[in-house]
Amino acid sequence: MAQGGQFDRSTSQGWTIEPEAFMSNFAEDSHPRETDLLYEIQWEGGSKTWKNFCRNEHPIHAEIIFLENEWSELMTRRRHKTTPCSITWFLSWSPCGECSSEIVDFLEEHPYVTLEIRVARLYRYDDERNRQGLRNLDQSGVEITIMNGDDYSYCWRTFVAQEESDEDDQLKHFFKHVYSKKLYRSYSKKLKRILESS
Repeated sequence: MAQGGQFDRSTSQGWTIEPEAFMSNFAEDSHPRETDLLYEIQWEGGSKTWKNFCRNEHPIHAEIIFLENEWSELMTRRRHKTTPCSITWFLSWSPCGECSSEIVDFLEEHPYVTLEIRVARLYRYDDERNRQGLRNLDQSGVEITIMNGDDYSYCWRTFVAQEESDEDDQLKHFFKHVYSKKLYRSYSKKLKRILESS
């Protein structure tokens, strides 16, 4: 997990990401070195959704940390390890080609898992290896989309640490200074072209 106070684990939820870190890493027009992966898991027949996050630890990407650490830790706590589940990732960068291959392998090894990935921006989309990786994910049944305004609002209210009295003001500030509909449409068009190309 990230160090240096970017994440606050002292709240009643046990985990939250600081507003400044979320704004910096998920802003569509920024190019941070870090990748944040916010995730939630819903098991079939369960009444609760498991929510948490991880961040890359150079040179290990956030997606690999989830697959090798977060998932493994969760499985040690579960009695029925093959219960069908759906996983949603909110990623500040789309997966690179190598991570995409690892994700495809993970899904093949865990056929009871379905994965949806929502990304803030596309990672080095001019690199054919990354474009092919996204296509491989799509062909493996992973739904990949660019985060829209509803996704940002949901992540803000679900994963971001904040004083309740400041929540609405901070969210308004986020949409005024960070979220861009123009960039959302641009990235969505780029992603559509990537997935449709051969």
